[in-house]
Amino acid sequence: MLTNQNDTVSNELLTPEGLCALILKDYHPSITESCRKIETFLLSNHYGKDISIPLSELVHLIFMKLNDEIKHFFLKEAGIIFPSIKKNAKNKINKEGEHFLQPTALESIHQRQQVITNLLQKLRHLLQDYNIQPSWHKDWKECVNEMFQLESKVYQWIHVEGSLLYPKITGKSSH
Repeated sequence: MLTNQNDTVSNELLTPEGLCALILKDYHPSITESCRKIETFLLSNHYGKDISIPLSELVHLIFMKLNDEIKHFFLKEAGIIFPSIKKNAKNKINKEGEHFLQPTALESIHQRQQVITNLLQKLRHLLQDYNIQPSWHKDWKECVNEMFQLESKVYQWIHVEGSLLYPKITGKSSH
């Protein structure tokens, strides 16, 4: 019986509605918190001697653009995309040949995620693959580590959406 209950929970989590809820509950807050920590540190300007001024300004600029992109995309997911998926799932609109979202909406989602990915790659490049130097101040080391964690969380979130959520609502397998 316990196995059946777990199967039911797993099956509910893997529905489009369940995946939307999972993303809103687990990924959005975790990614947002990482962004908040990094932003707080960067605004404090405590990385002084650890990196050059031009590099610090560039890291700050790219991170703030990344943070902005993530915030706006999360608002769009929480306020427009996920409610649309949930509404259409309830109405059983996803009949043969129909989609929960228009192909142009899915393309827009993919484009925004690609912008986020590109910004993460630029940060990784600027920070030399997050290679922490022993001479750096403890706080700057923690910030760079948080950027690495942010990158991991963002890639996990994009993977869940790209491999599980969107294939389910378009009827296309990701494999």
